[in-house]
Order: sequence, then structure tokens, then C-alpha cells
Amino acid sequence: MVPGLVKIDGYSGLRRLFTQEFEVVPGSPDDERPANYFEFAYDWRRDNRYAARKLQELVNRKLPQWRDHSGAQDARVILVAHSMGGLISRYYLEVLQGWRDCRALITFGTPYRGSVNALGYLANGYKQLFLDLTEVMRSFTAAYQLLPIYRSVQTGQGFARVAEIDGIPGIDRDRAAAALRFHREIEEAVAANRKEADYFTQGYRILPVVGTRQKTFQSATLAGGRLTVAHVAPEGVPTFLADGDGTVPRVSAIPIELSNEFFDTFVAEKHSSLQNNGAMLEQLLERVKLMQAPELGGIRDVPPARPPVEQMPALALEVEDLYLAQEPVTIQAQTFNVEEPVGLVAEIVAIDGGAPMRLPLVRQEDSWGATLESLAAGSYRITLKTDWTGPEAPEPVHDVFAVVDGRG
Repeated sequence: MVPGLVKIDGYSGLRRLFTQEFEVVPGSPDDERPANYFEFAYDWRRDNRYAARKLQELVNRKLPQWRDHSGAQDARVILVAHSMGGLISRYYLEVLQGWRDCRALITFGTPYRGSVNALGYLANGYKQLFLDLTEVMRSFTAAYQLLPIYRSVQTGQGFARVAEIDGIPGIDRDRAAAALRFHREIEEAVAANRKEADYFTQGYRILPVVGTRQKTFQSATLAGGRLTVAHVAPEGVPTFLADGDGTVPRVSAIPIELSNEFFDTFVAEKHSSLQNNGAMLEQLLERVKLMQAPELGGIRDVPPARPPVEQMPALALEVEDLYLAQEPVTIQAQTFNVEEPVGLVAEIVAIDGGAPMRLPLVRQEDSWGATLESLAAGSYRITLKTDWTGPEAPEPVHDVFAVVDGRG
């Protein structure tokens, strides 16, 4: 967790899905034995180009080994990436030509167009207690590569990109321009690759998992030398799309060239837990199974219709990334397309163990709320759900937060 910038609730759900549901041979990047399942770690502080080249080295070593070992000379990789990992994967696939060896890229909350959260964090920090951490983060190239690449900052002259504006506190304009160039390299490579016939017949498919219904910063205003982030959509973004996973706006989690293709999977979930959401994992399992299936073109059937995502029951959860030990923990929630009467419950459990706390939420005018007056220092996982279950109940929403001793 970097409070105010990013938090991740682990990858145990994804690991179980692949290792228990499929016949995989786990391997290590440093082990020369043939394997077909790898967990790729990278230094998230460095330029994402560096990590993409390390990914290229791994695939170029391991894929031929597996082809020779298995006899499947047409074997290709499936990349599964969360958040920044999707940007690394895209640079590898498009700029470094990895698409020739890839079957699919599955991304969870990848900020293809950047995140206003990153802008707010780099400009303003997160709580005075973490000012020193903010200064360190401002030195990381990858943090700049999370900045929004669209016109999201309002000035006296209208909306502009971060790299086009002087005077944003905490932001080096030259470094912002260099980070924008990283994204433009991917876009230019996509345009060039799409001119090759093989790119469409033998290339990869992108399957983006997009978080929705959670309050997410969409824009910012620069006035009097101060940057203020807001949930209001910037110019050009419809208001009904002005949500996201709490970290990445909905429009940013959709790859640019798929803006009108409708291949996305939408789920009402927080950024930290997209990759562990039960409903999403069920969909992902079926999609990966289908990738292993023979040609099904001769089979004709009509899939059951699903209601639009805007009509499905859903929950939204708001909780701070970090609380000081002396301040109350506040929880806010909203419901969508849920029939009354309904009750909401938050289950809070310490990540290092302990019995869960069950906290009923109280109905307010247009939302729900609850307050815990004190929690011991530590990291916590929170689950928001209705007090009833069934096919009409919305899926639970999850997040993580920390409590620290402010005297330290």
C-alpha cells in the first residue's frame, strides 16, 4: 500500500484459479526447468519500459522451452496483469512486438489513460504524516507514467493535459511530458502493428476488467497555485461514465483502441480487490477455458442476454486508505438497483489474523454510513454486502485500509 496512490489486496484468488483449475507447471524465472506458469515481479519504481524488457527476456527464454517440452509448437502466452502491470504488458506486446507470441492480455483496473489519483497524490501528497513518502514517490519514473494522458485539468483557459501545464505543485512538466511519451509510443506501435495482416489473424485479444460504481477522481482544477481533484467528469467524458474502481476511472481502464468494441467485463468493485472478486473470477475462468477449446465455429447458439451494467444491482464503498489511531474509521456506501427494504453490513478483519467485526450500516439521506471509534494499528480488509443473499443480491465489494500510530 502507498496510501493515497495505490493499494492491492494480494493475488491469492488468481493464483488458485490457475493452479487449481488448469494443469499448470509452476516455474521460476531463475529456474531452467520447463514450466508454463510464472509470476512476474518487477521494480514498480523504475521506468515501465525497463520492466517490459525484462518481461520480454522471460518470455523469449521460457516459451521456447515449453514448446519443446510439451510438443505444442503453437503455444503462446496469456498475460494476466493488475493495474500498472497492464501498462508494462502493453509496451512489451506492442512496442517490443511481443504480440506475435501472445494469445491474450487480461487486465484488471489498468490505467490505460492514467489516473487522476496519481496526479492528486504527486501534487498534494497524502496526509501530512506521509509528506516524506510523497517526496520519494515524486522521484519515481513509473509514478509519472500513471498520470492522466487526457485533458483532465481545468485552468483559466479550459481543460488541458498535465504535460501542457506549468505551475502544478509537485509536478515537473518535463518529466510529465516524458511520461506522456511512454503512452504515445504504445499508441504509435498499435497503429503500426494494425497495418500487418498477421496482427489480426495471429495476434492477441485484450480482455479488460473494469471497476465501476465506486467514487473515483475524474478531473482536477488548478487555481491560485493549488490543485484540487474532483469526482466531476472533465470535458468530453459523459457524466454517466464518471465512476470507476476508486483509483482508476472507468474510461481509463478501457484500452484506447477498444473504446467502441465492448469487450470489457464490468464489475462493481474497488481497485485493490478487482483481481479477487468472486463473480469476476468465475467469468475469467470460463474465458480462459474457452481459449483452450477447439474451433467452435460450427456450433450455433444464442448466449443468454445480460442486462446492461447500469441496470444490475451494485454496491459502492468509500473508505480512506489510512487512518491515524486517534481518528475514527468512517465507512460510506451506496446501493444501485437494489429493491427496498435492504440492510448493509461491513465485515472488517485484520489481515494478520483475528475474528471479523460485523458492523451494520445506518441509512442516511441518500447513502449509508458507519463509524468505528477506534481500531488497533494494523492493516485491515473490509467487505461490504447486503444482509441477505440470493440471485437478486448485489455482489459484495472489498477494499483494504491501514491504521497507524500517528505518534510514530
